[in-house]
Amino acid sequence: MLKTKITDYSISKEEYKSRCKKVLDFISQVTEGKAESAKDLRKLVLRSGSEQVFSNDVHYPFRVNSDFYYLTGFTESEAVLILDPKADNPLTLYIKQADENMIIWEGERETVSSATDKYSVDVVYDIKDLKDEDLILDEAFQEKVLKFIHSLRAIKSSAELNIMRRANEIAIQAHSMIPDLLCSGVYEYEIEAQLNNVFRSQGANGWSYPAIVASGKNSCILHYIKNNQKMMAGDLVLIDAGAEFNYYASDITRVFPVEGSFNDEQRDIYDLVLKCQEEVIRIIKAGIPMNLLQEKAFSVLGEGLQDLKYIKDKNNLDEVKKYFMHGIGHSLGIDVHDPGVDRKTDILIEGMVITIEPGLYVRERAIGVRIEDNIVVTRSGYENLTAGLNK
Repeated sequence: MLKTKITDYSISKEEYKSRCKKVLDFISQVTEGKAESAKDLRKLVLRSGSEQVFSNDVHYPFRVNSDFYYLTGFTESEAVLILDPKADNPLTLYIKQADENMIIWEGERETVSSATDKYSVDVVYDIKDLKDEDLILDEAFQEKVLKFIHSLRAIKSSAELNIMRRANEIAIQAHSMIPDLLCSGVYEYEIEAQLNNVFRSQGANGWSYPAIVASGKNSCILHYIKNNQKMMAGDLVLIDAGAEFNYYASDITRVFPVEGSFNDEQRDIYDLVLKCQEEVIRIIKAGIPMNLLQEKAFSVLGEGLQDLKYIKDKNNLDEVKKYFMHGIGHSLGIDVHDPGVDRKTDILIEGMVITIEPGLYVRERAIGVRIEDNIVVTRSGYENLTAGLNK
């Protein structure tokens, strides 16, 4: 049977309403039995964010606060959401409406009327109606509620997973064209430009983080984003790039030899990293500790590094960390480093999405290899969202 192609990548009003209800119920539970004066401050106040200056009177493209988006789907600046279970209207949204001058220069914004129809809140007001006393809150309580929201964000719904599949499909398209573009003399920024072109042309918001296109010695810099070096024959190029689609991220890393073939040492390192990734992914399923994945990575890489004579003792973590100094992965969602999952203490739960990205960085040889895929945790195993991209 042919699978039906998904064309609706939205999240329903009912799902946003359900998320907010969970937060309101949490606030009610933690304030039960508290004195009324304390209760008055026990609410959640979220801001969508403000535009940030790029240069003089030019602003960066606005991106809404991730928690605000998770609860509302609202994407405009200068909005405030108040969740207060004891209020007559527990979900209150304040928005900045456009005046005539703003419409001329920047275009339409949501109105009170349109936002009332569109979003799952109880009432919408103009931001001018927000009172100073509405913003008085208990900061410690705010943090407690945000931590709860982050625990909700860690588990993706079917609608969220559909969006993330599309974000990965777009990123896979972008990565897939890279081998045909590589040769000595090409600049890293040329590859970056092509990645971003595919992201936007396929309907993504853009990148989910600035692309890393790191050739030669730059491949050993974990968060290299200058992308200004000319690639040379004999180099490896590490490309870590993802698309953001409907505010959900993908995060993929692949490594290629610039001239199409590895030398022996590069091949040894690449094969070891790939073996590590495959063995770590193989053990993923709901119920296992996240830190078991890190331990597995250290074990596989330690043994391989000892066999290749880079280290003397595979069980000496300090020796292994000279070449593998970062975590095996992280939670992925609205943020590329999504909150809600503690890599050291948490248990994998069905619906989590994590990256698996072992790497080895031999700086003295300008060999940096990291291979990264996006993995959905299922009850009995996993779904690899990036399985369609060659390694």
